[in-house]
Amino acid sequence: MSTSEIIEKLQSMNIDFKIERFKKQAQHHISAIQLAEDHYYTQDFHAPGPDEDFIWLAMIELWNRITPEKHNVEMIDDLMQEGYEDIDKQNYGEGLEKWEKTWNMIVSIVPPHIKSVTEADKFIPDLMQSIFNWCQDFEIELGNAGLKDKAFYVKRIKYCQDFRRLFPHSDESIIRNMLGAEAESYTELGDLEAAKKLLQEID
Repeated sequence: MSTSEIIEKLQSMNIDFKIERFKKQAQHHISAIQLAEDHYYTQDFHAPGPDEDFIWLAMIELWNRITPEKHNVEMIDDLMQEGYEDIDKQNYGEGLEKWEKTWNMIVSIVPPHIKSVTEADKFIPDLMQSIFNWCQDFEIELGNAGLKDKAFYVKRIKYCQDFRRLFPHSDESIIRNMLGAEAESYTELGDLEAAKKLLQEID
């Protein structure tokens, strides 16, 4: 359906929808589904049977089209799962590119006062995979990809550094794993001095 057709269907259901208003509403939400719950399911709409689901599905799609630069939970979830599917097929390049975008989306949404990945999970709930688990999968798969292409070790180093800087109060085991992964990556790149310093932090 075109954007105009989606809006026309919403209006046929007695949903009051205006693009400019929607843009403003999106600025105060991190989830298209929650936006739908707060602003559209509260209206006196007419939606027999399965048509009721059309409202939140429409909000997800309209968000993607109207304000794609404003990242939301649904975008993160979709990209994260697509990355898992690619990596399961050993398509590391595309999968890790999607996960790099996923990470950047998470960083763009999580406010700076949140300093642990556990708190980030509370702020971005209802993902198919928790950020707690996914962030470790990302590190591991960057390492696996580095076995074939050392450029991924460089990406792994940056990711581990960014993670420790952004979420320094995360579970100690994750921080230690990130330090270890960073040290291993430096070793594989031949920078033994940098690796040694990181290993001393672990000890």
